[in-house]
Amino acid sequence: MTTSTLISLAVLAKLAFYLLIITYVVFTTILYYHWQNYSMSQAVTRSTYLAFFVISLPLLIIMSISVFFI
Repeated sequence: MTTSTLISLAVLAKLAFYLLIITYVVFTTILYYHWQNYSMSQAVTRSTYLAFFVISLPLLIIMSISVFFI
């Protein structure tokens, strides 16, 4: 008889979500650093931040709802 360790799909989804959040934080930090150091216009910088967060945060919220509540 062989024993195998099976990880449930829910656990895998939570682990993938946590890795995605870590990647998001690192990417956001890099984006912030580059835009602060290399941007030429404050208006463009503000619109970039706004577009980034308006697009990405709802997606993260939807993913968290699907991972933890469904």
